[in-house]
Amino acid sequence: MSRATMQPWLRETKPQPVNTLIVTIWSLLHFMFTWLEYWALLVRWCRRAVFTLLRWQQQPALQNYYSIGHSQLFIQQHIATVSKIPKHLVVLLGPEEPDYRLLSQFVFWSRSAGIQYVSFYDHRGILKRNHENLVRCVQTLQLNASDNIVWTTSTPPSTMLKSQSTPPGKRPQTTVSFYSPADGKQGLVVLSRSLGESVRSRNILIGDINVEYLDQQLQAAYHHIPDPDLALYFGDLCSTYGLLPWQIRLTEFLALELRLRDITVLHFMNCLLKFSRCQQRFGT
Repeated sequence: MSRATMQPWLRETKPQPVNTLIVTIWSLLHFMFTWLEYWALLVRWCRRAVFTLLRWQQQPALQNYYSIGHSQLFIQQHIATVSKIPKHLVVLLGPEEPDYRLLSQFVFWSRSAGIQYVSFYDHRGILKRNHENLVRCVQTLQLNASDNIVWTTSTPPSTMLKSQSTPPGKRPQTTVSFYSPADGKQGLVVLSRSLGESVRSRNILIGDINVEYLDQQLQAAYHHIPDPDLALYFGDLCSTYGLLPWQIRLTEFLALELRLRDITVLHFMNCLLKFSRCQQRFGT
Protein backbone atom coordinates (compact mmCIF):
# COMPACT_ATOMS: atom_id res chain seq x y z
CA MET A 1 0.00 0.00 0.00
CA SER A 2 1.40 3.33 -1.04
CA ARG A 3 1.72 6.30 1.32
CA ALA A 4 -0.85 8.17 -0.73
CA THR A 5 -3.50 5.44 -0.32
CA MET A 6 -3.25 5.32 3.51
CA GLN A 7 -6.38 5.97 5.52
CA PRO A 8 -6.82 9.57 6.72
CA TRP A 9 -6.57 8.58 10.40
CA LEU A 10 -3.31 6.84 9.80
CA ARG A 11 -1.67 9.85 8.31
CA GLU A 12 0.96 11.61 10.33
CA THR A 13 -0.19 14.92 11.87
CA LYS A 14 2.22 17.67 12.62
CA PRO A 15 1.88 19.32 16.05
CA GLN A 16 0.56 22.86 16.05
CA PRO A 17 3.19 25.39 16.96
CA VAL A 18 2.76 26.72 20.55
CA ASN A 19 3.07 30.42 21.06
CA THR A 20 5.43 30.55 24.05
CA LEU A 21 5.00 34.29 24.44
CA ILE A 22 1.21 34.04 24.89
CA VAL A 23 1.53 31.24 27.45
CA THR A 24 4.11 33.21 29.40
CA ILE A 25 1.98 36.35 29.43
CA TRP A 26 -1.09 34.37 30.49
CA SER A 27 0.81 32.70 33.34
CA LEU A 28 2.15 36.03 34.54
CA LEU A 29 -1.32 37.60 34.50
CA HIS A 30 -2.78 34.64 36.40
CA PHE A 31 0.01 34.84 38.98
CA MET A 32 -0.45 38.60 39.42
CA PHE A 33 -4.23 38.46 39.80
CA THR A 34 -3.95 35.57 42.29
CA TRP A 35 -1.53 37.48 44.49
CA LEU A 36 -3.57 40.67 44.20
CA GLU A 37 -6.59 38.76 45.43
CA TYR A 38 -4.63 37.39 48.39
CA TRP A 39 -3.30 40.84 49.25
CA ALA A 40 -6.79 42.32 49.07
CA LEU A 41 -8.06 39.67 51.51
CA LEU A 42 -5.12 40.29 53.84
CA VAL A 43 -5.66 44.07 53.82
CA ARG A 44 -9.37 43.61 54.44
CA TRP A 45 -8.66 41.29 57.39
CA CYS A 46 -6.08 43.67 58.87
CA ARG A 47 -8.42 46.64 58.60
CA ARG A 48 -11.19 44.68 60.32
CA ALA A 49 -8.84 43.55 63.11
CA VAL A 50 -7.51 47.09 63.69
CA PHE A 51 -11.02 48.54 63.71
CA THR A 52 -12.18 45.93 66.23
CA LEU A 53 -9.16 46.53 68.44
CA LEU A 54 -9.59 50.30 68.42
CA ARG A 55 -13.28 50.02 69.19
CA TRP A 56 -12.49 47.57 72.04
CA GLN A 57 -9.94 49.95 73.52
CA GLN A 58 -12.13 53.02 73.13
CA GLN A 59 -15.04 51.37 74.96
CA PRO A 60 -13.47 49.34 77.80
CA ALA A 61 -16.59 49.58 79.94
CA LEU A 62 -18.49 47.42 77.45
CA GLN A 63 -16.13 44.49 78.00
CA ASN A 64 -17.64 43.46 81.35
CA TYR A 65 -20.54 45.88 81.78
CA TYR A 66 -23.29 43.33 81.30
CA SER A 67 -21.50 40.45 83.05
CA ILE A 68 -20.84 42.58 86.14
CA GLY A 69 -24.42 43.82 86.20
CA HIS A 70 -25.85 40.31 85.87
CA SER A 71 -23.55 38.90 88.55
CA GLN A 72 -24.52 41.67 90.98
CA LEU A 73 -28.19 40.98 90.30
CA PHE A 74 -27.59 37.27 90.87
CA ILE A 75 -26.00 37.95 94.26
CA GLN A 76 -28.80 40.28 95.32
CA GLN A 77 -31.38 37.63 94.42
CA HIS A 78 -29.66 34.81 96.34
CA ILE A 79 -27.96 36.57 99.24
CA ALA A 80 -31.04 36.01 101.42
CA THR A 81 -30.10 32.30 101.56
CA VAL A 82 -26.80 33.19 103.27
CA SER A 83 -27.31 33.36 107.02
CA LYS A 84 -23.98 34.98 107.91
CA ILE A 85 -22.04 37.55 105.85
CA PRO A 86 -18.35 38.23 106.51
CA LYS A 87 -17.57 41.77 107.50
CA HIS A 88 -14.02 41.70 106.12
CA LEU A 89 -13.04 39.58 103.10
CA VAL A 90 -9.45 39.02 101.95
CA VAL A 91 -8.62 37.82 98.43
CA LEU A 92 -5.28 36.03 98.68
CA LEU A 93 -3.02 35.77 95.63
CA GLY A 94 -0.47 32.97 95.52
CA PRO A 95 1.42 32.15 92.32
CA GLU A 96 -1.18 33.91 90.16
CA GLU A 97 -0.26 37.03 88.26
CA PRO A 98 -2.53 39.93 89.27
CA ASP A 99 -5.30 40.45 86.73
CA TYR A 100 -6.80 43.78 87.72
CA ARG A 101 -9.88 43.40 85.55
CA LEU A 102 -10.78 40.04 87.08
CA LEU A 103 -9.90 41.11 90.62
CA SER A 104 -12.17 44.13 90.28
CA GLN A 105 -15.11 41.71 90.16
CA PHE A 106 -14.57 40.86 93.82
CA VAL A 107 -15.17 44.51 94.72
CA PHE A 108 -18.55 44.55 92.95
CA TRP A 109 -19.54 41.11 94.23
CA SER A 110 -18.61 42.00 97.80
CA ARG A 111 -20.53 45.24 97.63
CA SER A 112 -23.63 43.45 96.36
CA ALA A 113 -23.30 40.89 99.16
CA GLY A 114 -23.05 43.60 101.83
CA ILE A 115 -19.39 43.00 102.74
CA GLN A 116 -18.05 46.26 104.13
CA TYR A 117 -14.29 45.59 103.88
CA VAL A 118 -12.45 43.97 100.98
CA SER A 119 -8.69 43.48 101.00
CA PHE A 120 -6.24 42.11 98.45
CA TYR A 121 -2.98 40.47 99.45
CA ASP A 122 -0.11 39.66 97.08
CA HIS A 123 3.01 38.16 98.67
CA ARG A 124 5.17 39.65 95.91
CA GLY A 125 3.85 43.16 96.44
CA ILE A 126 2.98 43.63 92.75
CA LEU A 127 -0.68 44.32 93.38
CA LYS A 128 -0.02 46.86 96.12
CA ARG A 129 2.57 48.76 94.07
CA ASN A 130 0.20 48.94 91.11
CA HIS A 131 -3.10 49.28 92.96
CA GLU A 132 -4.02 52.26 90.75
CA ASN A 133 -4.72 49.79 87.95
CA LEU A 134 -7.39 48.02 89.99
CA VAL A 135 -8.83 51.36 91.09
CA ARG A 136 -9.04 52.39 87.45
CA CYS A 137 -10.79 49.15 86.48
CA VAL A 138 -13.42 49.53 89.19
CA GLN A 139 -14.03 53.17 88.34
CA THR A 140 -14.35 52.30 84.65
CA LEU A 141 -16.83 49.48 85.26
CA GLN A 142 -18.68 51.20 88.09
CA LEU A 143 -22.34 50.63 87.34
CA ASN A 144 -23.91 52.75 90.05
CA ALA A 145 -22.77 56.34 90.42
CA SER A 146 -23.96 56.36 94.04
CA ASP A 147 -21.55 53.60 95.04
CA ASN A 148 -19.37 54.81 97.86
CA ILE A 149 -15.99 53.07 97.72
CA VAL A 150 -13.01 54.05 99.87
CA TRP A 151 -9.55 52.99 98.73
CA THR A 152 -6.80 52.62 101.33
CA THR A 153 -3.19 51.58 101.41
CA SER A 154 -1.29 50.79 104.58
CA THR A 155 2.13 51.90 103.36
CA PRO A 156 3.54 54.30 105.99
CA PRO A 157 2.47 56.95 106.32
CA SER A 158 -1.02 55.50 106.01
CA THR A 159 -3.04 57.17 103.32
CA MET A 160 -6.54 57.25 101.98
CA LEU A 161 -6.50 57.05 98.21
CA LYS A 162 -10.09 58.18 97.87
CA SER A 163 -12.40 58.98 100.73
CA GLN A 164 -16.04 59.90 100.58
CA SER A 165 -18.58 60.52 103.28
CA THR A 166 -21.80 58.55 103.21
CA PRO A 167 -24.76 60.88 102.70
CA PRO A 168 -28.04 60.09 104.45
CA GLY A 169 -30.02 57.46 102.60
CA LYS A 170 -27.00 56.17 100.70
CA ARG A 171 -25.63 52.66 100.92
CA PRO A 172 -22.82 52.17 103.47
CA GLN A 173 -19.36 52.54 102.07
CA THR A 174 -17.08 49.69 101.02
CA THR A 175 -13.45 49.98 102.07
CA VAL A 176 -10.89 48.35 99.76
CA SER A 177 -7.35 47.80 101.06
CA PHE A 178 -4.09 46.43 99.67
CA TYR A 179 -1.54 44.45 101.68
CA SER A 180 1.90 42.98 101.10
CA PRO A 181 4.43 41.10 103.28
CA ALA A 182 5.64 44.47 104.58
CA ASP A 183 2.34 44.74 106.46
CA GLY A 184 2.75 41.36 108.16
CA LYS A 185 5.75 40.39 110.26
CA GLN A 186 7.52 43.62 109.43
CA GLY A 187 4.57 45.58 110.80
CA LEU A 188 4.74 43.62 114.05
CA VAL A 189 8.47 44.32 114.28
CA VAL A 190 7.89 48.05 113.84
CA LEU A 191 5.15 48.01 116.49
CA SER A 192 7.37 46.05 118.90
CA ARG A 193 10.19 48.54 118.48
CA SER A 194 7.90 51.48 119.09
CA LEU A 195 6.48 49.81 122.21
CA GLY A 196 9.99 49.10 123.47
CA GLU A 197 10.99 52.73 123.00
CA SER A 198 7.81 53.86 124.76
CA VAL A 199 8.54 51.60 127.72
CA ARG A 200 12.16 52.73 127.81
CA SER A 201 11.07 56.37 127.84
CA ARG A 202 8.41 55.50 130.45
CA ASN A 203 5.53 56.74 128.32
CA ILE A 204 3.72 53.46 129.02
CA LEU A 205 4.16 50.69 131.57
CA ILE A 206 4.88 47.07 130.73
CA GLY A 207 1.74 46.07 132.59
CA ASP A 208 -0.34 48.17 130.18
CA ILE A 209 0.73 46.07 127.19
CA ASN A 210 -1.78 43.26 126.65
CA VAL A 211 -3.78 41.69 123.84
CA GLU A 212 -6.38 44.45 123.80
CA TYR A 213 -3.71 47.13 123.67
CA LEU A 214 -1.92 45.42 120.77
CA ASP A 215 -5.23 45.11 118.92
CA GLN A 216 -5.88 48.81 119.33
CA GLN A 217 -2.42 49.75 118.09
CA LEU A 218 -2.62 47.47 115.05
CA GLN A 219 -6.11 48.64 114.13
CA ALA A 220 -4.95 52.24 114.38
CA ALA A 221 -2.10 51.43 111.98
CA TYR A 222 -4.57 49.86 109.52
CA HIS A 223 -7.32 52.51 109.52
CA HIS A 224 -9.26 50.67 112.27
CA ILE A 225 -10.21 47.97 109.78
CA PRO A 226 -11.51 44.88 111.61
CA ASP A 227 -9.71 41.55 111.44
CA PRO A 228 -10.58 39.41 108.38
CA ASP A 229 -13.47 37.00 108.78
CA LEU A 230 -12.93 35.16 105.50
CA ALA A 231 -9.93 34.66 103.21
CA LEU A 232 -10.29 33.21 99.72
CA TYR A 233 -7.36 31.60 97.93
CA PHE A 234 -6.97 30.08 94.46
CA GLY A 235 -6.00 26.48 93.71
CA ASP A 236 -5.54 23.59 96.13
CA LEU A 237 -2.52 24.86 98.08
CA CYS A 238 -3.55 26.56 101.33
CA SER A 239 -0.83 28.98 102.39
CA THR A 240 -1.07 32.34 104.08
CA TYR A 241 2.06 33.62 102.26
CA GLY A 242 2.77 35.82 105.29
CA LEU A 243 -0.66 37.44 105.40
CA LEU A 244 -1.12 39.57 108.57
CA PRO A 245 -0.10 36.88 111.09
CA TRP A 246 -1.74 38.61 114.06
CA GLN A 247 -5.04 39.58 112.46
CA ILE A 248 -5.86 36.18 110.87
CA ARG A 249 -5.90 34.07 114.05
CA LEU A 250 -9.70 33.74 113.72
CA THR A 251 -9.94 33.94 109.92
CA GLU A 252 -11.69 31.19 107.95
CA PHE A 253 -9.70 30.14 104.85
CA LEU A 254 -11.71 28.75 101.94
CA ALA A 255 -10.43 27.53 98.58
CA LEU A 256 -11.87 28.76 95.30
CA GLU A 257 -10.10 25.66 93.85
CA LEU A 258 -9.66 27.26 90.44
CA ARG A 259 -7.38 29.72 88.74
CA LEU A 260 -8.26 33.38 88.86
CA ARG A 261 -9.35 33.48 85.23
CA ASP A 262 -11.84 30.63 85.81
CA ILE A 263 -13.65 32.13 88.80
CA THR A 264 -17.31 33.04 88.39
CA VAL A 265 -19.93 34.54 90.65
CA LEU A 266 -21.17 31.01 91.44
CA HIS A 267 -17.84 30.13 93.06
CA PHE A 268 -18.01 33.34 95.08
CA MET A 269 -21.52 32.57 96.31
CA ASN A 270 -20.56 28.99 97.19
CA CYS A 271 -17.77 30.31 99.42
CA LEU A 272 -20.20 32.64 101.17
CA LEU A 273 -22.55 29.70 101.77
CA LYS A 274 -19.69 27.60 103.19
CA PHE A 275 -18.67 30.47 105.45
CA SER A 276 -22.22 30.88 106.76
CA ARG A 277 -22.19 27.22 107.84
CA CYS A 278 -18.87 27.51 109.69
CA GLN A 279 -19.02 27.54 113.48
CA GLN A 280 -16.13 29.02 115.42
CA ARG A 281 -15.82 27.36 118.81
CA PHE A 282 -12.74 29.30 119.93
CA GLY A 283 -11.05 26.17 121.25
CA THR A 284 -14.06 24.87 123.20
